[in-house]
Amino acid sequence: MCAQVGLEPIRQTDERIDQVLERLRATHSNGGAFLAVVRIAANATFDWFASRNRLLENEILPLLLHRSEVRALLPEVKITESTGNISVAESQDACSITASNGFSFDNPFLLDGQLAQRLFAGGAYGPNLKIRGRDAMELAGKYCDAAFDRRYEDVSLFSSYEAWTPWFAGIAWDWTSVLFDRRERKLWILAVTDTD
Repeated sequence: MCAQVGLEPIRQTDERIDQVLERLRATHSNGGAFLAVVRIAANATFDWFASRNRLLENEILPLLLHRSEVRALLPEVKITESTGNISVAESQDACSITASNGFSFDNPFLLDGQLAQRLFAGGAYGPNLKIRGRDAMELAGKYCDAAFDRRYEDVSLFSSYEAWTPWFAGIAWDWTSVLFDRRERKLWILAVTDTD
C-alpha cells in the first residue's frame, strides 16, 4: 500500500507559510528549513489507518516519506531511497502506533507552540535575530491557519527530533513535523535543522 498509494505534489503559495520559512532559514543559517506538501489519493487501506491515527503502525509514515515524490520535493533534506525495509531500533515495535523510525504521535494542539519555540529560540546562531514570544506565537498561528485552518479535529501530527536523514545535524536543532489533514488529504512535511 505504501508504494502504491498516489502522492500528488502541491505547490504551496501562501505568504504566511513563506514568512515562517524565511524566519526559520534566517535563524537556522547552518541548516535550514524546508517544506513539502503532498495530497494522498484515496486508498481504502491507507484511509483505515489514517482515520484511526495509526500512520506509524507498520512503518506507514516513514515509508511514505521515503517515496520518490517526497524526495523530489525535498532534495536538500537528502532523504534516502527506501528499499522497503525502514530500519527500526531493536527497542521499537514495528507495529507501534505511537512511535516509528524516530517519529512519534504528537498532539496537534501543540503544533503552534512547538513551531513558535523554534521561531523564538532560533538555531545555533539565531539569538541576534530574536523576536518577542508573542510575535513567534502569532507567526506560528498564521502557519496553522494557512496549513489547516486550525481544524485540529481533522489533523494528526507526528514529530521527530532525530536525524532521520544525513541532512540533519544530529543535535538539538533537529525537528521534523509531519501533519496529515484528513479532510484535505494533505501531508505537510516541515524539516528544520541547524548546527554550530
